[in-house]
Amino acid sequence: MATSTQSIREIVSTQSSAAAVLQRFDIDLCSHADEPLKEACAELQLSVDQVLEKLADAASSEQGAVIADFSNYSLGRLIQHIVRTHHQYVRRELPRMSEMAQKVAGKHGNRVPEMKRIGELVMELSSEMFAHFEKEEQILFPFITGMEQGLSVSCAPFHACFESLARPVAMMVMEHGMAESRMAEIHDMTNGFAPPDWACPTFNAFYAGLKEFAANLREHVSLENDILFPRAIKLEAKLACSRGE
Repeated sequence: MATSTQSIREIVSTQSSAAAVLQRFDIDLCSHADEPLKEACAELQLSVDQVLEKLADAASSEQGAVIADFSNYSLGRLIQHIVRTHHQYVRRELPRMSEMAQKVAGKHGNRVPEMKRIGELVMELSSEMFAHFEKEEQILFPFITGMEQGLSVSCAPFHACFESLARPVAMMVMEHGMAESRMAEIHDMTNGFAPPDWACPTFNAFYAGLKEFAANLREHVSLENDILFPRAIKLEAKLACSRGE
């Protein structure tokens, strides 16, 4: 558990979720690296108690994470989980990753010339995933939810976009593969998200964030490719049979 007397460097190195929390309070991980948290908060006129509370909440979330049995979720509930847990995570983390990539490239670009390309990959990933989410959240997910609720007859606007789920699902799976390929390239370029020994706190936090993002992406893709989409396609086929199609 973080304390007010620990340095920013100590807190970030012992709690993987700490960097994101501190950055949301605009605490620069490098310029305040060796300051106790209470001093950094005093300089920025922040409530150290509030910062500690948010750090504790993040730590509890890390430790309290449980593996849910998604096979028992309805399709609608599974979609809600994907959007709230994974889509929101991506929308929050990719801009933060991009900002840190720029800082690290600006400070250490001479020693790590590949950082510029890593930053470009993060930006490309952000643009592609945000567009991907729009297609899922505005078209595909509402159709699946409506189909499950037995409202497929009133979902004609969504039917106009595709003859069956197979086509949009194939597109989503392909785009998942593109995202995974970009993360695989970043993984290789960062030596498995392993920062050099001389890395500053921002550098360390950036690589830790990338590692966490990669793990989240794997779970995200698996939920959709292996659970949501096969179940939705099976339901569509069942409804077609019941209508004699």
